[in-house]
Amino acid sequence: MRRNLWFYLLALGLALLLTLSGSLRGASTADHFIWHPDAPVWLLLQIMAITALLDWLRRRRPPLEAVGIGYFLQLLLLGSVLWLASTELLEFVIRLLPGTRPHDWGWYALLRSVLLGLMDFLLIGGLYLGFVYQHHLAAARTAVAQAEQAASRARLLALQQHVDPHFLFNNLNILAALIEPGNHPAQNYLTHLASLYRYLVRTRKHEAVPVGEELAFARDYQFLLTCRFGKAYEFTEEMQVGAEELATRLVPPGVLQELLTNAVKHNLASRAHPLRVRVLVTPTALTVHNDRRPRPTPAAGEGSGLTALRSRLALLADVPVHIDDTPAYFAVTLPLTPVLAPPTDASAPAGR
Repeated sequence: MRRNLWFYLLALGLALLLTLSGSLRGASTADHFIWHPDAPVWLLLQIMAITALLDWLRRRRPPLEAVGIGYFLQLLLLGSVLWLASTELLEFVIRLLPGTRPHDWGWYALLRSVLLGLMDFLLIGGLYLGFVYQHHLAAARTAVAQAEQAASRARLLALQQHVDPHFLFNNLNILAALIEPGNHPAQNYLTHLASLYRYLVRTRKHEAVPVGEELAFARDYQFLLTCRFGKAYEFTEEMQVGAEELATRLVPPGVLQELLTNAVKHNLASRAHPLRVRVLVTPTALTVHNDRRPRPTPAAGEGSGLTALRSRLALLADVPVHIDDTPAYFAVTLPLTPVLAPPTDASAPAGR
């Protein structure tokens, strides 16, 4: 968590409060009350050290899934072990230095030191991780709200650009009838174009589709690009999954078209130097990889499409979109969401 002035003021207030509490507990009367001016300073240093240790653990052990209370309890437990081990070892080394006063090495002194150190750590660390947890919750709510807002804008844009599908396909059928029977390239182009728009109309209200259907849609789109630009682009596919997995992994509809358009829009390509675009599908991810040949003048809206894509994926998967942007290539990896199996009725009788 980012530390600002308020964090240090709260840490100082906690140190003063703990010092006052200890002085009051040790004084049954006003005459016995003793205030140690240096105690808040040492407690403040202790608070800084404990919070720094917890921040270090958070960086070394990032959560594998969505952040929950269990993750912070693990940090608190592991941090307490490291804290006690380091402080007890440091105290042991200090006691061995010449000139230090004799120390009681009995079991009670050791137990008292361990328990006091543990209670201090649990109190300070628990308060700190509680603030961090609330910070994560607020950030997660903001991210979900932004993703829902982006999805709403996308749905609104789709409605604004909506064309009656019956009108569209009726005109495509008329166009097909007007093409000469022997004009196979035109008929083939129209077939892929109709298939592409049929997919867009069918999935416009879907949040996700099987990756196999998205790949078929992308092949229609690649065919149209090839007809337009010739051999300026080379599209290849690498499948590390079977047909069954292609039907049980989900992606938002149209994401491959966005990524292919992004490659065409922002890179130079020609027949002499074709741009290679590769689609890789694994059991957990889909990657679109292309050579990097930036245009002399950046295309308008550069980066906005990827921002919207991140928002769409955030509604389906906890794993974020991964982008590799190097001088040699550009790659975007999207997480694939498995289809949830339908719930089984445990009370149904088993088949004979």
